Amino acid sequence: MKRFPKRALTLGTVLLLNACGDAEPLSPLETADDGRAAVAACTPNIIPNYSPGWTPLPAASRLDIGAEVQAARDRVLGPDATDPAQVKLWWFGVASFVASMGGHLFLLDAWEIVGIHANYAPMTREDLAAIKPDAIFIGHGHFDHAADMGYVAGRSGAAVVGGEATCALAREQAARDGNEGRFPCLVLGDTAVPAPGTVQRLKVWEDMADVSALRHIHSSADPADLAAGGTPLVFVPEVLAYLSRLNTDPQEIAWFVESIDDEGGVGQPTGGAWAYHFRVGDFTLLWHDSAGPIAEGKNGAEDIQCALETLPGCVDVHSGAIVSFGSLTSGLRDARLYVEHSHPRLSMPNHHDAWFPALGPGAESYEAQWRAEIAKLAHPPELDYLNDPDDYLRPRSFRVDDPLWKVPMAGSACSP
Repeated sequence: MKRFPKRALTLGTVLLLNACGDAEPLSPLETADDGRAAVAACTPNIIPNYSPGWTPLPAASRLDIGAEVQAARDRVLGPDATDPAQVKLWWFGVASFVASMGGHLFLLDAWEIVGIHANYAPMTREDLAAIKPDAIFIGHGHFDHAADMGYVAGRSGAAVVGGEATCALAREQAARDGNEGRFPCLVLGDTAVPAPGTVQRLKVWEDMADVSALRHIHSSADPADLAAGGTPLVFVPEVLAYLSRLNTDPQEIAWFVESIDDEGGVGQPTGGAWAYHFRVGDFTLLWHDSAGPIAEGKNGAEDIQCALETLPGCVDVHSGAIVSFGSLTSGLRDARLYVEHSHPRLSMPNHHDAWFPALGPGAESYEAQWRAEIAKLAHPPELDYLNDPDDYLRPRSFRVDDPLWKVPMAGSACSP
């Protein structure tokens, strides 16, 4: 059984982060005799790409941005947004981020927060189209993650990455605006294939390392967890965020209502749920927009745990959903397990802001509970706890050549 150092490395600031090289495969966590987490060998289920005919997107050096797009990027994101020496992230609500890596600009999910309230986040779907991202990676196709992907892709030409149903939905959205057929899709699977816990290595760009796409499970409430001693997450809903910004635009209200049942409404998304792992130099980023039940004994949990443990180069920065339907029956357990098995140096929560009444009470409502949950880990990560609306579009920047990325995170596959 693999053993880890007794003391985890700690950070004084958000930027004291790590990265690590490829390491031996690991397995789901077992309990060591001293109560610490340990791992034994496992083999991740890496499968051939579902779309073998995909043509990688052009290298950053071959992109013709143009003055108008550059001006939009400067206005929305600030200067030097695509500096290849840095990885940058801009949160704009729920689990949606603008990301810059290796000179490329792309989106993680695509939804302007609109519904009961509007103008909460300082980013519109028009802005998303204007900055012309290379690609849009969709974690799953529910409205709060994907309602604007077709709008943006149709106007910018951005490739959509996601399940088959998600791609079909994006094309349907674009067709409503007269922009059908103006963007490619990198399809990862359909409703049932591949199985949860499988990983595809995707050559998305000519000049970037492969992106790992992990099929995992959308969040769900399991009454059996209550019977086993689980406790619901308790919070005080945010009200002022909605009352102070009531949506009175009939067109926006109609847009929102039309999108609510996208990919199954609140059920399991028909296009699947996907987590993405990106690499540039020694830096790695893991992002997912849902946290499914991956506790011991749950369907597919062992394979998902193994995949998280064995991502190439491990995980330096993690951004994952911390509020889910599972919160109703098991609190923050599911979200914690994604952090526990990916061993990030830094973790930034998402899907915890005031995006929908009752379901979205605002990030402040969860902060103390999430910090307490993470503190349970043998090797807790540094937390960059995003708070709405203050942290919307406030960039997080990480230098690719920082030597600290070479320091392995205690407990990870990269740790000696």
